[in-house]
Amino acid sequence: MTHVDTKGRLDQSLPMSAWRGFREGLAVPWAGLQYMSRYPGLWRYGVWPVLLNLLITGLLLMLLIGGGVYSFAAVRSRLGDGWLWLPVELLVAALLIVVLVGLTVVAWMVLQSVLCGWFYDKLARHVEGQLGAPPEELKDVPLWPQVVDSLKDAAQLLLINVVCLAVQIIPGFGAILGLCGSYYFTCNALGLEYLDYPLSLRGLRRPEKRAFARRHRLQTLGFGTSVVLLAIVPVFNAVFLTTAVTGAVLLHQRLCRE
Repeated sequence: MTHVDTKGRLDQSLPMSAWRGFREGLAVPWAGLQYMSRYPGLWRYGVWPVLLNLLITGLLLMLLIGGGVYSFAAVRSRLGDGWLWLPVELLVAALLIVVLVGLTVVAWMVLQSVLCGWFYDKLARHVEGQLGAPPEELKDVPLWPQVVDSLKDAAQLLLINVVCLAVQIIPGFGAILGLCGSYYFTCNALGLEYLDYPLSLRGLRRPEKRAFARRHRLQTLGFGTSVVLLAIVPVFNAVFLTTAVTGAVLLHQRLCRE
């Protein structure tokens, strides 16, 4: 089990294993919620991100559902009738779902960075201060470089998901390989999206952040998995996606103590 010490930091008293590292990443938003419950003053930095997350998630869900219904109806009208077309319809529906979900994730990453990034940076900075990070260690984080990095990551993720989509068309194990690849790269990218806040506060740029994520691949993947699962839960996702920033600071500090 992942433990949280008296200051809210993720702690680990047993040797790391693959499952333990992944589970530690899964627990990050919950660890952040526990910490912010002990220090409710932090919520003054979290209220606006919660409201913005509700707006972003609601808007993207409406676009996802509306776009999916419209796209499938447009494609379906070009297909023939009869049960022989059923496999084609199922394939088209599956491809549309993958494409639209991928586009939604990319849009979500960009909007999170643009609309919530400033508030998340303030929240992360105050948590770092409470945990004893030296003020001279923390850098000022300009918003624009963060947005540029998020756009690069989003574009790369979109390209990777297009490749994974193409792999799924291959007969045999193509569907499994494509889905596994899409899951891995998407969750890894979302885990790094949140770990970006404590890393950016230390002046790290994109290659250095990606190197950190590779060194702690299991935690990053577990963290991203929790973000994906939380993102589909209405209302609660706005709270937990904010506490995930606090949890990212706790996780980063623990990993740096290894």
